[in-house]
Amino acid sequence: MKLLPIDCNSEKLAYWYFRLNGCFTIENFVIHPDKGRQQRTDVDIMAIRLPYRSELLQNPMQDDPPVLSEGNRIKLILAEVKQEVCNLNGPWTDRNRSNMQRAISAAGPFPPENIEAAAKSLYDTGVYQNDILTMTLFCVGRKENRELRQRYPNVPQITWQHILGFIYDRFTNYREQKSSHPQWNKYGSKLFRTAINSKTKEAFINSINI
Repeated sequence: MKLLPIDCNSEKLAYWYFRLNGCFTIENFVIHPDKGRQQRTDVDIMAIRLPYRSELLQNPMQDDPPVLSEGNRIKLILAEVKQEVCNLNGPWTDRNRSNMQRAISAAGPFPPENIEAAAKSLYDTGVYQNDILTMTLFCVGRKENRELRQRYPNVPQITWQHILGFIYDRFTNYREQKSSHPQWNKYGSKLFRTAINSKTKEAFINSINI
């Protein structure tokens, strides 16, 4: 049976990548202004992964390395999702706008006295880490951005091909465990059906239009 291509919203696809990696996620996390009605910007996906996450007691599922926590730290991800080339929007790289401080304050991982130091590190390197938490920018797109890699070498850049490959492996390797999912949205259900009906990983990847 030849699979018909299915259309998948880029942010919804990224959401399923983080969800299948055990992250608690918020889509379109809006950064509000101190005054006025116009929002400052938004985080496409905010994802939080706890350090001891393990799905299944026997033969635990292997999550994707870019999402894994470092040591025993919580991981907080601010993901920018692009259909094409990975990139970070101006609101996340222009320190004069103070959007990073607003995002940190709204998410609440640190006490107020640590916000400026965390924001500075995120502006400088894209990553901030202390004894209990790693906070990082994270880029998703069709291909990597070389200029961004030079500026922020520690910021993960994940391609759609990589994400779809991970999703295919998760659904086919754990088909029995994932087969009952009446609570899933239409994107998750379509991805699952398409994965298990695909003869190969390549066929699955090629069947998804982003």
